[in-house]
Amino acid sequence: MNGTGSMLQSEIEKAIQLNERFGLILLNDPESSRLLRKLRDLVRRTDSAMLQSGVVSACARCANDKGSCCFKEMGESYGAVGLFINMLLGSVFNEESEITEKTDLPGSCHFVGSSGCKLFARQSFCLNYFCPDLKNSVDEDTILGIQRSVGQQLLAGWELERVLARYMADADRQTHI
Repeated sequence: MNGTGSMLQSEIEKAIQLNERFGLILLNDPESSRLLRKLRDLVRRTDSAMLQSGVVSACARCANDKGSCCFKEMGESYGAVGLFINMLLGSVFNEESEITEKTDLPGSCHFVGSSGCKLFARQSFCLNYFCPDLKNSVDEDTILGIQRSVGQQLLAGWELERVLARYMADADRQTHI
């Protein structure tokens, strides 16, 4: 793997380690569990709106046909905490997973597949960017509705990240006492 790809692999490995250390504890923690449910519900709402509007199929078709906004560097920008959150939400990152083994579309984001993104919770750019072709094929009210849903989803993800970071920092402080 080249240097950047190995950086992504390193972030995936860190996410796996975070999951091994904190996953079960956080899934059983009432506050973390509530925030994970909230984020899961908001992701589903956003995904449903994108699916019904044709955004998902248009983006998947573009990624397969000509390359797309799902460029290689997008996948490489995912950090361990974001990937860990995806693991908590059910995205799989282990030795048996194609996600860590190879990319379906060489030259594209590591997480894009023939049916779209393999990640459950995606970054702001992945959710907010509407290319000119997409803007021309989806009416403005639909895009605004999706963007409202995306905003709620991203806020819920940020709230969850704050709680997870605080929890992990507290655990690290306790192990160093």
